[in-house]
Amino acid sequence: MSSGAHTAPASCPRPTVALRSEFPGTAEQVALVRQWLYATLGACPAADDGVLLVSELATNALTHSASGRGGALTVTVFHRSGDVRIEVADQGGRWPTATAGDGVHGRGLVIVGSLARAWGVTGDDSGRTVWFELDCP
Repeated sequence: MSSGAHTAPASCPRPTVALRSEFPGTAEQVALVRQWLYATLGACPAADDGVLLVSELATNALTHSASGRGGALTVTVFHRSGDVRIEVADQGGRWPTATAGDGVHGRGLVIVGSLARAWGVTGDDSGRTVWFELDCP
């Protein structure tokens, strides 16, 4: 009997290479990013948090970069000893200014900072990668 809910077994598979996928820069692709990450993380106990956070970062990439204006975004997953690192690379643009949130927008990176063990940003207006790490015993 299936309830439709995702349940992850207690161990995290460790691929020997980074897994990467590129997605067209449209809002409809965010659901496909989530599905791809669930399939990629498999049994990782951090899958639910990873999918929530990658959804936030993919949405940010589409909203605040050239990725959402006819471009694409790339998601990369690294399974390492004891953790998983997920990166979302966009095609650049103006980085949003920090806000406390207007009730609808502005809380995505707060959520990332609350759930991730570590996170950060590399790059500049010509292309940026936002990454986070989650424990995955």
